[in-house]
Amino acid sequence: MDFFETVSKRRSVCRFSDRPVAHRDILSMLEAAILAPSATNEQPWRFIVIRDKNLKEGMRDVVNAMVEATIAATGDKSRRKRLVWMQSHSTHFADAPVAIAVLARPWVGGGYSEPTHPARRDLALESVAMAAAHLQLAATALGYSSCFASSPAEFAREELEALLGVEQPWFLVGIVSLGVAGKRPGKRPPRKSVAEVSTFIG
Repeated sequence: MDFFETVSKRRSVCRFSDRPVAHRDILSMLEAAILAPSATNEQPWRFIVIRDKNLKEGMRDVVNAMVEATIAATGDKSRRKRLVWMQSHSTHFADAPVAIAVLARPWVGGGYSEPTHPARRDLALESVAMAAAHLQLAATALGYSSCFASSPAEFAREELEALLGVEQPWFLVGIVSLGVAGKRPGKRPPRKSVAEVSTFIG
C-alpha cells in the first residue's frame, strides 16, 4: 500500500473484532510515531500501551462516571443530548484489543516564554498530534483500524492519569483505540474540497 492509498484508507473505527494486535506491529506503529516532527525536536511524547482488560474496563468506568455526573449537572437539553452521544465515543477504547494512552509534557522551548505561557502547552499538543497521526497511518498500513479520542482526557484526565501512574509534567492528551475492525466502515463523512480550504499566493 503506497502512502496516498494509506491516507485514503485511514478511517476512525470504534468497533473491533477480538483478533489480537501483534506485538511487533505495535512496535512498528510506535517507531512511526516517534519519527514525527516536533517543535525544536523536543519529542514531548510518551505512549502507554494498554492490553490489560481489567485496566481498560476500570478506565471506562471512570470516564462513564464523570460523563454521567456532567450530564446530571446540566439543564441544557441540547448539551445533554451531545454528552450522551459523547459517552460512547469516549469509552470505545475499553472494547479494543489495544488502547494507547498518548501523553505530552509542556514544551520547554528556547527560553523566550514563561513556564506558564500557553505556547508551551500548545506546541506540545501540536507535536504530539503529529505523532498520533503517524501512529494511526502506520496502523492502517499494517491492516489495522484505530480511533483517536481526546474526550476521555477532557472528562477524566486526573482520574485516568492516576490509574495509569502518570506523573507531572506529563499529562494525558487522548487515547487511541486499536485493533482489527469489527465491520467495514460506512461511507466516509464528507470532506471540504481543496479549493475551499486552500489559498495560493504567487
